[in-house]
Amino acid sequence: MKIIGICLFMFIFLAGVSLGIDYLNRYELPTFRSLNPLYVMEIPELAIMYLLLLFLFIDPLLSFLQKRRNRKKGE
Repeated sequence: MKIIGICLFMFIFLAGVSLGIDYLNRYELPTFRSLNPLYVMEIPELAIMYLLLLFLFIDPLLSFLQKRRNRKKGE
C-alpha cells in the first residue's frame, strides 16, 4: 500500500510540475497531451516499452502453464 501511495504521489507531483511549466510558457495545448507520455515517445522508446510489457506478462503466463502441466502429470 505504501508503494502505491508513493507512486501516486510522484505521478501527481510530476504531472503538476509539467502542467505548471506549460502554464508558465503559455502553451495552448490541451491538458490531456501534457499528461500522456505516449504522444511524445519516439519509435525506439515505444518498442522498448512494449518489449518490457511483454516480458512482464510472459513470465507469469509461462509459470501458470508449467504448474498446470505438472498438475496433469501428477494425476
